[in-house]
Amino acid sequence: MNSPTPSSPEVEDGARANEVRGAVRSTLQLGGSLMVTYAIALGIRALMPRYLGPEAFGYFNWSEAFAATFFVATNLGLETYIRKEVPVRPDHASDFFGTTMLLRLAMTAVLMVALALVLHHTGEPPEVQHLVQWFAVAHSLIVVNASMAALLHSKGKVAGLSISNVITKIVWGGGLALMAAMGVGIQWLAVPMVASEAVKLVISWRLAKVHLGLKFRIDIAATKKVMKKCLPFFLTAAALACNGRTDMSLLGKLASKEEVGWYGGAFSIAGLTFLISPIFGWVLMPMMSRAAARSPQELSHLTRRSLEGVLAFTVPVMMAMVLGADLWVRLMCGPGFEPAALPLRVLSPIFVMAYVTMVSSIWLTMSNKEWWVTLAATMGAVVNPLLNLALIPWLYGRMGASGGATATALSMFFTEVIVTVLFLGRMGRNSFDRRSLVMVAKTAVVCGVCVALDRFLAGSVSAWPRLGLTATTYVVGVLVTGAIRPAELLQVVRMARQRGNAAPSEVVVTATPTV
Repeated sequence: MNSPTPSSPEVEDGARANEVRGAVRSTLQLGGSLMVTYAIALGIRALMPRYLGPEAFGYFNWSEAFAATFFVATNLGLETYIRKEVPVRPDHASDFFGTTMLLRLAMTAVLMVALALVLHHTGEPPEVQHLVQWFAVAHSLIVVNASMAALLHSKGKVAGLSISNVITKIVWGGGLALMAAMGVGIQWLAVPMVASEAVKLVISWRLAKVHLGLKFRIDIAATKKVMKKCLPFFLTAAALACNGRTDMSLLGKLASKEEVGWYGGAFSIAGLTFLISPIFGWVLMPMMSRAAARSPQELSHLTRRSLEGVLAFTVPVMMAMVLGADLWVRLMCGPGFEPAALPLRVLSPIFVMAYVTMVSSIWLTMSNKEWWVTLAATMGAVVNPLLNLALIPWLYGRMGASGGATATALSMFFTEVIVTVLFLGRMGRNSFDRRSLVMVAKTAVVCGVCVALDRFLAGSVSAWPRLGLTATTYVVGVLVTGAIRPAELLQVVRMARQRGNAAPSEVVVTATPTV
């Protein structure tokens, strides 16, 4: 009788099956916590515009964007490095974690002093300066928590983290709701975020010690090697962060804080399409890291199917945002935010492209082409502010209300188009095969039919019924054309219900001699 050896095809297939089952279960666990946290965030996103009004809401969004931009440097590129390396060698985490924590603490102290000096000379109101400083503390904690979460995702231990996400979101949302009920000043509205991130750090540190045996030790030599490898990841993260934050800062200076409020309202609604974005770093990236360690072909196959799933989720959400923009603005933001509808329509397609670039960047990173990701992200970080500088004064003076906000949305749209084209061009045939291209073509046809139907019904059917009819048309269209395959979705659900080990690293294989 022959028993499988550790390198036999049977063992490798079993390990892959266990890995997929573990990834699906992790996705469902994290997805469940995301549903809860997004429900809380949805309530807060509807509350804050109504509580503050367009101008104060503009100051609120501008303050967070300014603080986040200031603290980009503390990212260090560690999050991406962890998700690439730790899934295949978990013990490596203790080599650099302690030293990088001290480095971040020193950088935070210096940046807080610099931020105070900058704010002192900007002429912003004192309450806004205090708000920015609170947001700065929050973002310094967010960066550390992102690394802690990356460690746990790399190990596949997400149950405790899922509970932590819910607890900390309740702290944040409950704190903001309480402050709104008490009518506190705008300068204190970032305190709940600081409190929630502090709670998350305590919980995450405990989970990392339990599941990874994480130790706080100082190893400067090892950390230097890690920082060298993190350089492209750091530059990419800095470019992406600046690309997503400097636009609000420029809009507030070149137009008005009210325009920032309208743009912030549109961005908050469109940002709901990022519901599943954390899954990419939490589950997909570690899974693709293991696939890349086995073979480039397996990595490419996983990438193509992931892109199909991305489009299946994001395209209908985008269509709902575009066709129902006026409805969503009234529902989520309330009176005074009507001009946010046009920027919302412009922003909605961006998030489809953003998801595509997420998957593409993971493939490039796992294929050791991380400098290409850095190049494309840096180009976007340069193009976006230049477009803002050109478009904001032009449209703000010609369109009136929401002209500046629309200009900022257009700048992000054109930037995302450039980055997406660069990523997919570098991937070549590793991005889409015949199956996925057929799916894209069918989906595009269904979208065209939905837009035509919406325009045809616009003069005779009210907004909500019209949106319902177009949504039904989309669902029927993608099912009839085969753009979406329900059988494959059911297969994923069945896989999630199976019992087994969560990851191949937990599969114990004993070599038995031939009898």
